[in-house]
Amino acid sequence: MWYAVQVETGKEDIIKDYCVNLISKETYKDIFILRFNRAKKYYGKWHKESKVMFPGYMFIDSDTPADVYEELKNVPELTRVLGRDVDEFVPIEKNKEILFSSMVNDNHEIDISHGLIEGDRIIITDGPLEGKEAMICKINRHKRTAVLDVEMFGSNVGVTVGLEIVEKRQ
Repeated sequence: MWYAVQVETGKEDIIKDYCVNLISKETYKDIFILRFNRAKKYYGKWHKESKVMFPGYMFIDSDTPADVYEELKNVPELTRVLGRDVDEFVPIEKNKEILFSSMVNDNHEIDISHGLIEGDRIIITDGPLEGKEAMICKINRHKRTAVLDVEMFGSNVGVTVGLEIVEKRQ
């Protein structure tokens, strides 16, 4: 199961490295940060850019959350573990874990999707958003991103992912 750990925003990679080095490998399957790829133009050329999807959070995949929870207490700069009580480590909802694990690649990144707009309907032609058009609540064609409406961390969260609209039909 996936568990979310709140960390200082901007230091996700540093704290992830601390965790990988300080937590016993037997207590977890993976420690990762969810990212999304998008296209960004600078110096006159398009470049693929990777951004943190949930700034201030990293994720731990573990079957022994109590052991991980105890070992996380030794990690410097750790903000807090998401849970209902001080000593309880609550997993990410299973349907959200399935959703994101189906969208990410081996590096825990969501690649850029491609699609088109037909009238007022969005059609994703390829990429991880294919078949998930109903989740899209906003598109920014200039930044080549889409915002998905997902319930995470106890509230509705706008999750940004890369989306390139290649055509607009009337």
